Parts: sequence; structure tokens; C-alpha cells
Amino acid sequence: MLYLERPSWLILFMLFPLFILLRKAGFFLRPAFPLILGNWGAPVLSWRSPFTRFVRLVGTAAAVIAFFLAVLALSGPVRLTNEAVFSKTGNTVIFILDVSPSMAASDMDGSTRLDIGRQYIRSFAGARSGTAFGLVGLGSSAALLVPPTADHQIFLDRLDALAIGEFGDGTALGLGIAVAAAHGASSDGVPVTVILLTDGENNAGEVHPETAASVLASSGAGFYVIGIGSRGPVQVEYVDPVSGTRYSGILESEFDESALASIAAAGNGTYVAAQDRPALDEVFKDIDRSVPVITSSWTRSVEQPLSAVLLRYVLIFGGIAWFFRRIVLGAVI
Repeated sequence: MLYLERPSWLILFMLFPLFILLRKAGFFLRPAFPLILGNWGAPVLSWRSPFTRFVRLVGTAAAVIAFFLAVLALSGPVRLTNEAVFSKTGNTVIFILDVSPSMAASDMDGSTRLDIGRQYIRSFAGARSGTAFGLVGLGSSAALLVPPTADHQIFLDRLDALAIGEFGDGTALGLGIAVAAAHGASSDGVPVTVILLTDGENNAGEVHPETAASVLASSGAGFYVIGIGSRGPVQVEYVDPVSGTRYSGILESEFDESALASIAAAGNGTYVAAQDRPALDEVFKDIDRSVPVITSSWTRSVEQPLSAVLLRYVLIFGGIAWFFRRIVLGAVI
């Protein structure tokens, strides 16, 4: 929505037709004296260069545009928009993302398991403005990378920065769940959902996954375990972020679904398998339906003055008019 703070300045638009009338009446013409260089009584020789007419037209049009924009700027145009302000987060979702080397397998329609997981997490977060998101990364160890925050850009930036092998070449599922449980429990009265995205069995860490999952369940948090990836030989290629060494080869992809299902059951959660992109798409649709969007917000009106923007264009078009009439034509305005 647009409105004017000082609409009375629009009366200056009346100066334009007044200027045209006065100019036609000869008020702004420079004094000139005819000098006849032809035969007496012969037709007057007249010639106008197409280039000169074009330059004069461009200079005049730029001056007219600059005038109209200047009047609009003086009238104080303001754009009014409404934006949602969240007084507090409605709910919290913590993603536990496996970044062990097997997540570099390219068996998700040409994309790696990590990249496709990131894509769906980003889409999921984009549809939930009032939700706080947290991020836990896991490999041989685990760490909280982003505490639950309503600043989605911070969450997404760290998500994009995650690298294969950042936490070693193991899979410490128990540590990842324990980290999420510790920080999810601190959300006072806010519904918490923890989503684990992995393609492997627990083979590292000091905490048993089912123990960590039971602690998570005792906090009342919702829990989803997503087993991503296909079975069989898959191509794996990644660069170790610590040593810079490039690894490439064939991985015999196998993981025990029953173990992941047991972890989900210990956390009173749900296990779902996603062996390809369509399956993962259905998984996230189901989670989206199951995890409610709870918001606590109010709407405020934000005013954005546009005068400064218009004045920049006034300077641009005024400069064009001055250049064509003063420099190109050599006119005295």
C-alpha cells in the first residue's frame, strides 16, 4: 500500500503546463536576430540534423522525468507493509544430521544423501516462520551447531556449511540424540520435536542410542528417525575437511533397519525409511502434517519512505538532461 505524507506538494505539477504555455508564448526563448544569407526573396534554407533532434528529444524527456520525480519525492511517498512479529517461538524442531562419509553416497537421483537431506530440511524450515530450529551434527562425535533459534538464516547458513567427515568417519547416534535431548529439554513449555536423519548403524560414541532416546522420551519431545539411502553398491566421493584428501570409491550400502526402528521405539518415536527422493518427499510430508505449526505473533505496520529512492533517480535523469543539452548540444539552459 502506498500513500503520500505531503500530498499538497502535488500542486507543483501545475507548473509543467504553465511552463509549456509560457514557452510557446516566447517567454523562455533566447533573443535572436535573423541573418539572411540567401538571395532576396528566395526560399529560406532550413535543415535539421536527425541526430540533433534525437539528442534534444532525449534531453527534454530526461528533464521532464526528473521534474515529475522531484515533485513526487517532495510529496513524501511511503510504502506501508504488514509483517508478522513473533513474541515467542511456537515450537522447536531440532535436526540431527549424520555427516559420516557414507552420507556422500550419490544414490538419491544423482544427489548425495547429505545434499538431498539439506534440501528437504531447508524446504521444511521455510514453511514454518514461527518455529525455532536447532541443528546437531554427528559423526564419530556429535555437537550442537545451532541452538534452537527463530533466526532461520543462521540455522540455514550452518546447515549449508556442514561437510562430509566434519565429525570423523564413524556414526555416534547415541551422542547425537543425547545432545539434542539436553538442549530440547531446555525449551520451557514449548513443544519439541527431534528429527534424526542418518544412513548408518551406531558404531561410535559412549552413549547407547536407545538410552539417549529414552531420555529424550522422558522430556516429552516428539521423535522421528529417518533412514536415508538405498541398499547395494553406491558411488561415494568426498574431500576430507581436515586433511583435504579426496576419497572416491564404491560403498556396499547396508544398514540395520531394525536397529533404527528400536531406537525410534525407545524414544516413543517413529521410524521411516527413505530409499529415494519420492520416498523422502512422502516422509517429510508426513512429518509436516504431524508436527503442528504453533505461532505466537502479532502484526505490525512498517513504513518505508521512498523519497530517497526517487531523489536518486532525479539526480540520474537530471544528469542525463544536463549532459545531452549542455555537453552534446552546447545549449545554455
